[in-house]
Amino acid sequence: MNNIQYRALALLLSSACLGAIAAPGQGGMPPPGPMTGAHGPHQRAPGVLHGADLTDAQEDKVFAIMHAQEPKRRAYTRTLHDSQEALRALGSAEQFDDAKAASLAQAAGTALAALTLLDARTGAQVRAVLTPEQRKQSLENRPRREQRRPGRQAD
Repeated sequence: MNNIQYRALALLLSSACLGAIAAPGQGGMPPPGPMTGAHGPHQRAPGVLHGADLTDAQEDKVFAIMHAQEPKRRAYTRTLHDSQEALRALGSAEQFDDAKAASLAQAAGTALAALTLLDARTGAQVRAVLTPEQRKQSLENRPRREQRRPGRQAD
């Protein structure tokens, strides 16, 4: 890759990462840590659970899955945020360091990819907890979720 390609890659990755994830506490993504929502700290569960009535045992399993993945999620989120902050600072610095920017963009991209993969794995683990009827129920609720979230893909 030549210098122009590195700059284009760095710009593309930083723009995509900045657009996809807001800085913690600034209009979208809360600071790393326990998430709370309408139903408490377990609200980060994959959308596959919407509309599926879980037994207590299933809720415990889902909680364990979500709890087990949280340390990795926090680490990846921190790496992503720190890389983005450093890229922003580098972009407004007196002198632009191309190699450092490329390294930071790579770190941000790697962290974002790791978060995406973690979400996919977590979703698969949660789906495995559901009965076939609950999976069907979740699929039936998917079109309704898509209508509420125009322009976004369902889980």
